[in-house]
Amino acid sequence: MAEQIGNPVLQGETAILLKETTTPTAVSGYGHIYTKNTDRMFFQDGAGNEHEIVEVDVEHGEMFLNGNGTPVTITTKDDPVALEGFSSSHLVDFTFVASKNGVITDTANNSGTLRITDVAHGLITGDIVTINGLATPAQNGTTVITRITDDAFDCDDITFVTIDETGTWQMGSYLLTPTGGAGTYTALMTNSATPGGTNKTYLIQLCIGNVAQVDAKAERKFGAADIGAFPVGGFITLADADRIWLSVTNLTDTTDITFKHANLSLHRI
Repeated sequence: MAEQIGNPVLQGETAILLKETTTPTAVSGYGHIYTKNTDRMFFQDGAGNEHEIVEVDVEHGEMFLNGNGTPVTITTKDDPVALEGFSSSHLVDFTFVASKNGVITDTANNSGTLRITDVAHGLITGDIVTINGLATPAQNGTTVITRITDDAFDCDDITFVTIDETGTWQMGSYLLTPTGGAGTYTALMTNSATPGGTNKTYLIQLCIGNVAQVDAKAERKFGAADIGAFPVGGFITLADADRIWLSVTNLTDTTDITFKHANLSLHRI
C-alpha cells in the first residue's frame, strides 16, 4: 500500500513509500504496482500477468587473465578442469575468489561418498572443485565438497569406488553473486588460447555451482599449436551466493592448453 505523507506534491523533494508485499490478487480492469522482498518493482495487469519493471541495474563482476603462461594440466580425456589464475576487475556488489589446487594422495570410503586426502588443502565446506587423474574414471568430475579436517574432504557428488588412488583437484577462480543479486545476467567470456599439440579439440563451459551450463559453451579444434579463440556468451539465471566459474575439457586426449588472455564478465539485466 502506498503511504501519502502530507498534501500531494507535484514538484520538489518527495518520496512514495511502498511496503513490500507478495503478488496481489488480480482485479479485472485494474493494474497493480508494487514491490517485493526481492528488492524489485512489479506491475500486474488486470488479467493477473506479473511483469518486472525494468531498472537500470549496477550489479556486475569481471575476472581476467593477462599474459598467462601457466597451462591447464589435463590428466584425463573428457574430464573438465577448472580454470585458475584469474584476477578481478570492475566488481560492483560481486565478490571475486581466487583459485586453489592440490594433490590427492589417497582416496577412501565415507559411507559411499568419496573421501580425499590432501594435507593442508585449504578448502571450506561448499567449495566446488574438479577431481582429475584418478585411475577410476567414475571418481573424477565436478563436486561440492565438505571439509572434514585440514587434510581431508568429502566429494559430496562423487560416489566412492576404489581406495588408494592419487590425482589432482582444482578450484577455479570464481565470481560470487551478492545477497539480493538473484536475477538474469548477460555473461560473456572471451579468450585466446594455445594447445600443447596439433589437432586437439577442447570444450569450454560456463559453470554455476557444480552445474555446467548446456547453453553457455563452445568447442574448438586447434589444427596447429597456434593462438586462437572460442568465446562463450549467453543469458544466465543466478541465485544469491552462486559461484560462477569456467571449465575446459580436452575431447581428444590429455594434451594441455594455455589460456594466455581471457575475460569473464557478468552484468545484470
